Amino acid sequence: MQKSTEQAEQWQEIWERHNAVDTVIDCGRTVYNFFFRRILRKYLTNSSNMIELGCGRASLSLSLVPEIGSLTGADISDVAVTQANSYALRKGLRNTRFIVADCTNLGSDFDEKFDFSWSQGLIEHFDDSTAITGQHYTSLRPGGVALISVPYRYSYHNVWYTLTRPRLLRRFWPWTEQKFFDKKTLLALGKSITPHSRVFLLQPFPLGIVFLEMQKPAT
Repeated sequence: MQKSTEQAEQWQEIWERHNAVDTVIDCGRTVYNFFFRRILRKYLTNSSNMIELGCGRASLSLSLVPEIGSLTGADISDVAVTQANSYALRKGLRNTRFIVADCTNLGSDFDEKFDFSWSQGLIEHFDDSTAITGQHYTSLRPGGVALISVPYRYSYHNVWYTLTRPRLLRRFWPWTEQKFFDKKTLLALGKSITPHSRVFLLQPFPLGIVFLEMQKPAT
């Protein structure tokens, strides 16, 4: 419980903050969202019910709302949820819902409710990523797909993280402590949830992102 509270406080500060580093991050997020949309559209239809775990401001998933059935977002930060709800309201998006929740345990009301579950920049912030990864899968209806995006171990993200570990440089790493995944480790994590798992890299390769895909059998 204490760990969860600490994480909530850290992410509250992150979503409230806005400095020069965050401005650069927002520009980078726009670039990544372009490539992420190309991937996510392969899984979505105009009737898809989608959930994003650790949604933050949900800039990517909100951009896809006009193309799907509904979007639910869950995040531990009420600041982020307020920002996501405000954006949806300004854009007149009515098929959305954002809630403050612990994404490791959403509760039985969320079991088998969604066609597609998604997260980016989430599971790497947990000491044990199994529970949060399993929640992606539990939320799926039969035939649904979970897709999880994490920074690749062999990428500039890891170099950036390593260089900013000294205390004086910490302010140049804009997120909380985390770990990095290679394809083998990420696949093993997926296989611990379901044998219907695979991993693949985001192209172009220099973007430094690896995906875990988990499919729930239709029957």
